[in-house]
Amino acid sequence: MIISERDGVYSAQHITGPTHNLLRMRLRNGADADFPVTVLPPVGDCRHHDGLKAEEVIPAIRAGVMKANTKLGTDFAVEHAEIVENDSRQPAVYELLARRIVETAVAKSQ
Repeated sequence: MIISERDGVYSAQHITGPTHNLLRMRLRNGADADFPVTVLPPVGDCRHHDGLKAEEVIPAIRAGVMKANTKLGTDFAVEHAEIVENDSRQPAVYELLARRIVETAVAKSQ
């Protein structure tokens, strides 16, 4: 897993051979609220399904942020997220990526 930050946008990549996921998020402090998810165009020729949809990953992203906030005593919320249309359909991975992004944001601020 690779996590980076640039201009306040965190990117987390999870690549394990045939599966791959990218999650980019901009965080803010405050109560959880609806947030937009941009579905980026496919990367490469790989096809696992007919296309990942924002609605599929929003609950997993929310769960990951909530778990990190509970563990760390923080109040982060997602301002905006991005996923890639032909990434692997694995909600648990998006939950993990969101959790790790919050953990990285906290570590970076200390």
